[in-house]
Amino acid sequence: MFCQVLPDHEVESAACGYFLQDGILVRKWVPHGECFVGDEIVQVVLPLKRRPTVLQIAHDGVSGHLGVRKTYDRVLRHFYWPRLKKDISAFIKTCHTCQLTGKPNQVIKPAPLYPIPVAEHPFEHLIVDCVGPLPRSKSGSNFLLTVMCQATRYPAAFPLRNITTKSVVKALTQFMSTFGIPKVIQSDQGSNFTSKLFAEVLQQLNIRHSQSSAYHAQSQGALERFHQTLKSLLRAYCTELDRDWEEGLPWLMLSAREVSQESLGFSPNDLVFGHTVRGFLASLQSDWKSKEAPQNLIDYVNGFRHRLYQANKLAKENLKAVQHKMKRLHDRRAESREFSPGDQVLALLPLVGSPFQAKFCGPYMVAKKVSDLNYLISTPDRKKSVQLCHVNLLKPYFARSSVAGLESSPSCVAVAVPVGQVRVHSDPAVETEEELCTPDDGMLRGRLKNSESLASLNEMLTHLSEPRRSELVKLVKSYPCLFADTPSRTHLIEHDIDVGEAPPVRQRFYRMSPVKHEHLEAEVKYMLENNIAEPCASSWSSPCLLVKKSDGTFRPCTDLRKVNKLTKPDSFPLPRMEDCVDQVGSAKFVSKFDLLKGYWQVPLTPRAREIASFITPSGLYSYTVMPFGLRNAPATFQRLMNKVVSGLVGCAVYLDDVVVYSDTWEDHLQRIQALFDRLALASLTVNLAKCEFAKATVTYLGKVVGHGQVRPVRAKVSAVDKFPVPATKKDLSRFLGMVGYYRGFCKNFSTVVAPLTSLLSPKVKFEWSRICQEAFESVKSMLCSAPVLAAPQMEKPFSLYVDASKVGAGAVLMQTNDHGVDCPVSFFSKKFNIHQLNYSIIEKEALALIWALRHFEVYVGSGASALVVYTDHNPLTFLHSLQNPNQRLMRWCLFLQPFHLDVRHVKGTENTVADAMSRGMS
Repeated sequence: MFCQVLPDHEVESAACGYFLQDGILVRKWVPHGECFVGDEIVQVVLPLKRRPTVLQIAHDGVSGHLGVRKTYDRVLRHFYWPRLKKDISAFIKTCHTCQLTGKPNQVIKPAPLYPIPVAEHPFEHLIVDCVGPLPRSKSGSNFLLTVMCQATRYPAAFPLRNITTKSVVKALTQFMSTFGIPKVIQSDQGSNFTSKLFAEVLQQLNIRHSQSSAYHAQSQGALERFHQTLKSLLRAYCTELDRDWEEGLPWLMLSAREVSQESLGFSPNDLVFGHTVRGFLASLQSDWKSKEAPQNLIDYVNGFRHRLYQANKLAKENLKAVQHKMKRLHDRRAESREFSPGDQVLALLPLVGSPFQAKFCGPYMVAKKVSDLNYLISTPDRKKSVQLCHVNLLKPYFARSSVAGLESSPSCVAVAVPVGQVRVHSDPAVETEEELCTPDDGMLRGRLKNSESLASLNEMLTHLSEPRRSELVKLVKSYPCLFADTPSRTHLIEHDIDVGEAPPVRQRFYRMSPVKHEHLEAEVKYMLENNIAEPCASSWSSPCLLVKKSDGTFRPCTDLRKVNKLTKPDSFPLPRMEDCVDQVGSAKFVSKFDLLKGYWQVPLTPRAREIASFITPSGLYSYTVMPFGLRNAPATFQRLMNKVVSGLVGCAVYLDDVVVYSDTWEDHLQRIQALFDRLALASLTVNLAKCEFAKATVTYLGKVVGHGQVRPVRAKVSAVDKFPVPATKKDLSRFLGMVGYYRGFCKNFSTVVAPLTSLLSPKVKFEWSRICQEAFESVKSMLCSAPVLAAPQMEKPFSLYVDASKVGAGAVLMQTNDHGVDCPVSFFSKKFNIHQLNYSIIEKEALALIWALRHFEVYVGSGASALVVYTDHNPLTFLHSLQNPNQRLMRWCLFLQPFHLDVRHVKGTENTVADAMSRGMS
């Protein structure tokens, strides 16, 4: 804008433009609308740091929290900057007061209607609720327990003096003694229905308890609608007859049961008893009519069964038709909405002390998606720490921390949207790095110094040319807050520990030597000083211990095994390591980033803080951040990182290991910048000392990948080569675990290690023989001389070499590189079991092909061209020429049908690779 400043002699004649007035950049503007009166307006052009003040004065407080258009007109009278209206819109969208109070034009549409499934049999699904307090009856009853069968809408009501769990269970027992034990009982979240006693009774009777969403009466609308009818009946009865309501309740229930139910088309009595129950009108009619002739018993039973069957069938059809019509009418004004765990929402909840008044409260964090319409939200400021809410009671909350000009993280003009859709733009008006990197209350002071790594950044990039090095250094230093010396805390997610109703775990601290005790107290002091832990008075306690690291120092660990046994598992998936390696392997430029104490950047919920408490000889403390060793910590961290990198091209993440890969330098810089933008918005800190920038190959997930190659890590191979001869089954299991990770590099792994794996059987005594020693040395030799594998290129065709021997099957997946050379992508081998050893040769060859296709299906299962298979037999011809195949061979034929195979014969002497894999120990 300074380039567009008008000279002094052009200012008067110009209708619009920028000029300097007393050293301040201003804008001259002549409006043509009806918003202003006058010829021209002089607006001050604001820098980035002054804009939040103007937005707050123009919108908040006594300014009335007006909408976008009026706030925009108000600011435009005095100030201007680029993207003014968008910034105002983002500011108002994230205004906490406006989101809580709402605007008349911001009505949240309800979610589409999901009809309640129709129950198959009467009284298998009951809905229960309590009504009251009512006027005290003569017997002292103030409440009613209402029970309704969902299938027949048959109601029942029991007067109660109180609605404690014991009273409710007693009344329910009376109902079940007549109509049988149901499969499901549905209730609201009242304390009498959520108590431990109620749960124990249902468990003893093998009844599933279904709880309705809080403050959402539609979840059990049939019973709530009956309450309205019942109260109307009681009110009319008491007014007309001036009698006690409890005296007339049984007769009123008889009247309610004999009238047709609108959604079913039949009365509850018709659907339950199969005939018209004799009521008041039927009794009167019998006095005026002549007596009917007695009916034959067999005819009555047959007619009764037919009537009952037809009535239930028609009732279900009527109910489905009514539900379909209701959904069609309701969904005209409905809109699908969905939240994910970690999202912030506002919830429409009753006011504390005023249960009949409600307002939007929050923001709260979505803890779990229970169903398409119900979510579990964390409500730490209310009586219940978690609350089950229907989606119609929730609306998204937009945090102001990501509004333009209001955040202290780097270089930012951003709109408050989910991390997966936002991009941060650099702004040259940012003042200084010190001003940007002022830590907030959520920062932790770590001991790793990113500042030292930043100072020596050029030394980390000596593998790059000078121009590329300069570009990368400039990019890294434009995001100083990503490389602070202290790990920050993200605002996107909190880690919770759900142990259900389990009692607290209380353990004593472990005894340790004075030296270790001194080290432990120093670690606790460090955590207290840096807000990683805090003193507490929790009923939970887990002991601490010190583990010696390779450099001689100690690492503090908390023994959370008992807590983990009680913790409900989080099933959020971790990526497959093979898939991550395959994505990165063919890239020419690879950068790897590691987060600074990644788990400590995730805060804990209040409930989790109490459960994750640890005890030492000096006191009891609780973590404020996610500690290492929790059962669901990896799932929470992977969920966070998936949200951060969602939608980014050329980016893979496995926990805190993030890689960016590309084939060109320009794309690589753009993708690194896109990742930095996301990490900055998520308030995450990177460990610069462990980062690798723009290299041809990097060590990722235990393998050296990049530039079209995949190799085992040299240090891991060296550790395997130096491994001593196992003396116990535990030592042997450790060794096989180490080498098993690299079995894809070994030609005949399964057959070579067969003598070793047989020793792990609990039925076999551990005796180290000459055959075991030969197998042990063979595995080491194989791994030390393992070939370099080619990274798979999914757009190119693959070929498969398959062979079988007496003891096992082997295969190798090959792909032709740019030079026309066939390179191995991965090896596979597997032993035959005791039954498969009896197969004929051609059956073993067919089984080898089946196993190889199943193992490599992710590579060869969706190719457009035929997969070329090289083998010294033709199992396809064998399988297709069978006249009477058995069930096993028929299953093999069906498995092979989806594959487009081109089987080519190769002599056994020429099929050396697969042959060697299958015959390792034959």
